[in-house]
Amino acid sequence: MQGQRAVLGLALVLCVLSRVAHAKDHPQWHCDPLVPEVCGYPFPNNFFRGDDGFLNMTTDTFPRDRDNQSVNPDVGGWNQLDGFSPLPMIVTFFKNVDPSMSKLPGLWNPMASLNADSPSILLNAKTLQRVPHWVELDHSADDIEPNGYERTMIVRPAERLNDSETYIVAFQGLVSSNGEPVIASDAFTALRDGSSSSDPTINARRGYFESNVFSPLLKAGVNRTTLTLAWDFTVSSTKTQTNRIVTMRDDAFERTANGIPFTITRVQDSPREGIAREIHGIMEVPWYLTELAPGMSVRVNTAQGDPNTPLYNGQGLVTFTVVIPDSLVQNGTKGAVMQYGHGLFGSQSEVEVGYLGDEANRYGYVLIATNWLGMCYEDEIPAASIIAENLNDFAAIPDRSHQGMLNALLLMRLATSDEFVNNKHVVFNGQSVIDPTRRYYYGNSQGGIFGTVYMGVTTDVTRGVIGVGGCPYSLLLPRSADFAALFDILKLRYPDSTTRISILAGMQLLWDRMEPAGYLHHISRDPLPNTPQHTIIGHYGLGDAQVTWLGMLVLGRSVGASMFESNVHEGNETLALFPKINDNATLTGVGQHLVQGWDFGAPQVPFVNIPASKKTDAHEKPRRSLRAQEATHLFLTEGVVRNTCAGPCKNVP
Repeated sequence: MQGQRAVLGLALVLCVLSRVAHAKDHPQWHCDPLVPEVCGYPFPNNFFRGDDGFLNMTTDTFPRDRDNQSVNPDVGGWNQLDGFSPLPMIVTFFKNVDPSMSKLPGLWNPMASLNADSPSILLNAKTLQRVPHWVELDHSADDIEPNGYERTMIVRPAERLNDSETYIVAFQGLVSSNGEPVIASDAFTALRDGSSSSDPTINARRGYFESNVFSPLLKAGVNRTTLTLAWDFTVSSTKTQTNRIVTMRDDAFERTANGIPFTITRVQDSPREGIAREIHGIMEVPWYLTELAPGMSVRVNTAQGDPNTPLYNGQGLVTFTVVIPDSLVQNGTKGAVMQYGHGLFGSQSEVEVGYLGDEANRYGYVLIATNWLGMCYEDEIPAASIIAENLNDFAAIPDRSHQGMLNALLLMRLATSDEFVNNKHVVFNGQSVIDPTRRYYYGNSQGGIFGTVYMGVTTDVTRGVIGVGGCPYSLLLPRSADFAALFDILKLRYPDSTTRISILAGMQLLWDRMEPAGYLHHISRDPLPNTPQHTIIGHYGLGDAQVTWLGMLVLGRSVGASMFESNVHEGNETLALFPKINDNATLTGVGQHLVQGWDFGAPQVPFVNIPASKKTDAHEKPRRSLRAQEATHLFLTEGVVRNTCAGPCKNVP
């Protein structure tokens, strides 16, 4: 993520502190008594999913803020979902639990979660396969509560879960900080032991738990008498996660089959060293949002009663930038089109940054870029306002991002069309500098995050490089220095740490439609309809304070990526879940992905969910490494994955 500009100012803070509450009390608390300390825990949880398969959360499921305002899951769109996140932030609470004494699997070795005696279990209820994961306590409030606080327990799947499948979360043999066993809640004890309960939500679920929780666990070798807590949840369907962007893509491509109208608005020759020409333009594209401008009320324009099917809503104007390097003009050659994705709350102007121009000039790329609507500079104030004022409007962020993703897909189509390739502004000495048959993607930070989605849905690009990206957002944000200002707003609204974590866990469900979690399995393993297989490589830096390296590891494991044997380690992490290849080996096949880490000497990052130090932030460094640029070029142009560091990428240029 790019470093944020300071836009959250005193006015937004005062807005949070002074807002008048307008929430209405719900007639019945919708809390699972399995975790009586925190309403809404454990989560995700089929307790909050109806018999019709759709979520049925209430205003009491989500925590209330300091003004007693809650989130309405009907208004906000949560109850339109048919399941939970494929990369969920699994949360629960055990008072005074000690992860070390309990021997819970840590982030440095999620492989330990697959052991038969693991205290934490994440089990596919159908296949009975254990899912690798790690467990951590929330430390995100350490800056404001140094004397300690009630910490949420967070379970992190180390790889993406399968759509529409049900998973069981279970704990056994937990130990508290005083060395005593953690005792199960009365509600769970009643389910586990068959003892009496006066709670109707417990009695109504006895048969369900016998068949769907305890029975699969027993088949997997877990004795119910050892359990401290167990529950299940179902992942949302592929349609819920992806149908919006696929429908928009296919409809827009059909509407623009005869061309995408565009206008060149500004041309600048020799704007800086190594660049022959910079072109700015506007393209007219199909629009699928309810509004053209950014704002809290923007939504995908959907069919009545069908939230997964967008409807065309006229045309919109979108700006773009094209950068042509000197080398193509001087050598009289044609260059590949490289689509670049910018960082958090940035803009397409990032494509004008010096190192990118040098890289384009060295290797002969024509750079193209447009704004990531939903996550560009126009969206910074609306996003802050949503967090400060009304989380019922949170859907505006992922919804507007759908149009941003579509615009990126359409820009590649425009840039490689006959009309643009032969436009006078890209023709030098009677020859176009664009080779429309060679099309690549490269993005950093937010451009790496959204670029992963792009590589799941593009029909025109089959190879892409994901620079310092990762997923899911609920993992990235607490560990990001860029989120600190927005997180401070959230901390003002929700003084209790468990409520803030609950909010982040809920946000993830709406993000899945437009973040890597929803698309990782579709990059190569299970391509979306009318979509080819793709191949990606990912670069990350140890000591990154903006996008944690953990996000890239989750991304890599989810797509089945390999690692070179010499890949650098953060602290004592094992990286055991990655297939290793020899440093002298190469990968050339479609779907043979790779992730690679770079060590620039930053100190070890905290192994809890807080950001690394900005003073030694490595976020900008991998993209500027000549070895990384060489690896990028070799992969994009030849389809060859090679270790250009010839060993660990540690303190290399």
